[in-house]
Amino acid sequence: MNTDVDLNEEIITDSYDDELVMTLELDDGTRMDCIVLAIFPLEDDQYIALMPVDQADDEDGDIFLYAYSEDENGQPILGDIEDDDLFDAVCDRFDEICDEEDFDELVPTTES
Repeated sequence: MNTDVDLNEEIITDSYDDELVMTLELDDGTRMDCIVLAIFPLEDDQYIALMPVDQADDEDGDIFLYAYSEDENGQPILGDIEDDDLFDAVCDRFDEICDEEDFDELVPTTES
């Protein structure tokens, strides 16, 4: 699932409970902190799965998938996955990753 993100804006990385967090600026100017669940290859490209920090405890939280690369300074660059067949393949690959690793271990929880 994609959300309206201004992908030309700077993406800020931080940490949350020892997890990498990216701050995305949405088209409406608001910012959303997302936990990086996985960066994974599919064919010759890289993709990233993100979950909003405020949904980390929600089993049915949103997961956003984007094309992923880095600029010459190592800063992340996200891109929309516009091809439906490719998006389905990225979703399938992320599902495989979730099956290989326990999904609960991918998503941190704020519960003690």
